[in-house]
Amino acid sequence: MKAIEVSELHKTFGRSRGARAALDGVSFSIAKGEMVALIGASGSGKSTLIRHIAGLVAADKRSGQCWVSVLGRPVQEGGRVASDVRKSRAETGVIFQQFNLVNRLSLLTNTVIGLLGRIPVWRGTLCLFNQQEKLVALRALERVGMADKAGQRASTLSGGQQQRGAIARCLVQKARVVLADEPIASLDPESARRVMETLAEINRTDEITVVVSLHQVDYAVKFCRRAIALREGSIVYDGPTEALTAEFLGELYGADSNELILTGAFDGPEDSRRPDLAVAAV
Repeated sequence: MKAIEVSELHKTFGRSRGARAALDGVSFSIAKGEMVALIGASGSGKSTLIRHIAGLVAADKRSGQCWVSVLGRPVQEGGRVASDVRKSRAETGVIFQQFNLVNRLSLLTNTVIGLLGRIPVWRGTLCLFNQQEKLVALRALERVGMADKAGQRASTLSGGQQQRGAIARCLVQKARVVLADEPIASLDPESARRVMETLAEINRTDEITVVVSLHQVDYAVKFCRRAIALREGSIVYDGPTEALTAEFLGELYGADSNELILTGAFDGPEDSRRPDLAVAAV
């Protein structure tokens, strides 16, 4: 059984002459335990695709093999989100670019909120969590190196700290699939590196399937073995990240390839990044 399967996914925004295809017949599958980079320039369809896999939006209504499944459960088919999509969502953690923590709540409370799909609704609404549940959240924060910030309000944390808190929340949720939508786009290089290292660690240790969308090909090559590249809503490459040389990116994206290379992200004597990606951004 695959962790994620997508077949002939189409999504159009707008109508008639102003219509724009955000996804154009996208199909692929991801095995359990893979960590896959979803790459592409702005507007290529990465965020739209992640929202469809999570069951947050419905695709165009089309007949035929247009569907999405996660862990063997249907998420949507033929332009309709599955009636029991909550079962898939309970095992799918989503990490957004803008952190998506509640600013006025402590980091610990934001983390333990990952249990909402597993406790009575009334307790979750009132934020009534018992000591055992809070301990689970604290252990998750320890794993991402944030236990010492547990009592701080989310609004006082840096972007990188908030993203690691969001990862801890996925651990509390017991997510088997994590979808990370541009999780490092607004972070400085050191914070971005720590977030990606944390995602790689939960993938490696817990065998959680991770799909992470990125502009920065450097990070895709460093942390993922496989990349799915989108351009104007279509898949233009699906294969090993080691093939993502500057020359190859130029062939795929033309002038837009400059947007996909973060110069010097992993420079240094211990650098495992290939030198062919060390080109100057224009």
